[in-house]
Amino acid sequence: CSDWYGNYPTSSVTDPEGPGTGSYRVLRGGSWYYGADHCRSAFRGNGSPSGNNLVNIGFRVALVPVSLDKTIPLSDKVDLDMVWIEPGTFMMGSPSDELGRFSEEVRHQVTLTKDYWMGKYEVTQAQYEAVMDTNPSGFKGADLPVECVSWKDAMAFCKKLTEIEKEAGRLPEGYEYTLPTEAQWEYACRAGTTTALNSGKNLSGEYDKCPEVDEVGWYQYNSGYNSGLNDSDDDWMENGKTFPVGQKQPNAWGLYDMHGNVEEWCLDWDGDYPTSSVTDPVGPETGVWRVLRGGSWSDFALDCRSASRGASNPAFRNFDIGFRVALAPMK
Repeated sequence: CSDWYGNYPTSSVTDPEGPGTGSYRVLRGGSWYYGADHCRSAFRGNGSPSGNNLVNIGFRVALVPVSLDKTIPLSDKVDLDMVWIEPGTFMMGSPSDELGRFSEEVRHQVTLTKDYWMGKYEVTQAQYEAVMDTNPSGFKGADLPVECVSWKDAMAFCKKLTEIEKEAGRLPEGYEYTLPTEAQWEYACRAGTTTALNSGKNLSGEYDKCPEVDEVGWYQYNSGYNSGLNDSDDDWMENGKTFPVGQKQPNAWGLYDMHGNVEEWCLDWDGDYPTSSVTDPVGPETGVWRVLRGGSWSDFALDCRSASRGASNPAFRNFDIGFRVALAPMK
């Protein structure tokens, strides 16, 4: 086996690979040379990885997954982590009995036929500055999500990053950095779940404190937000804020902050959902507002659900709006 030989753990483990180092490799299954006790499913043997050239030792191959995730260097100190998303089919929108649901969340089947990558985190201020040489954010911090960016600003970031990566020879052929479509965003957010949150849980409250959201994101009740203040008050920014990315529980595909922290721009124009199944949807051809997803530090729990939809003018900037990049097939 591939493992170094060592003692078993005494508690439960996930995806174990054995000790980090050792002198002997594991042998399993017994052989024609040994008695029945050595051929039991649980029996463990070991041998030198270079010296046991014996007539009773062979091997069996395994075909195992390799990571298709990417780490993109933006500067000497700043990287961009991208998570590979496999094509698939899912139910977009929300069921009629979901707490916090709005009628516009019409449930319909969506099939995505092409793989793509999603940013592991919301774009941080350090990442934005590494590409754009500026930081428009109101809440300052290298690991905080960039905010006060419009849809147009986000697309300009994606365009420049595409040019940089193409020149560096790292851009996959036929792909570009862009904002995710609304369908790509929700598919990646859900990561196989059908519940209100990508943790597999539903909300216990819409407008009050919601421990289920606490686990996965920053929203009005754990960000310090004071709804009695507005952005013209002197102490407004001390009452509610963004938080460093990656502090909450990720979803099953390794994506962080899909619920809360900052709302995330999507590629689509805002419009009504179809009522039947669709393949690779990109939203309406024209519109007035662009889609926002995920909710933010200033929102209620219901606004942070996987199916919750928002939208705004593509030129609008605010302290609770940022974005996440996708590396997707050119459209």
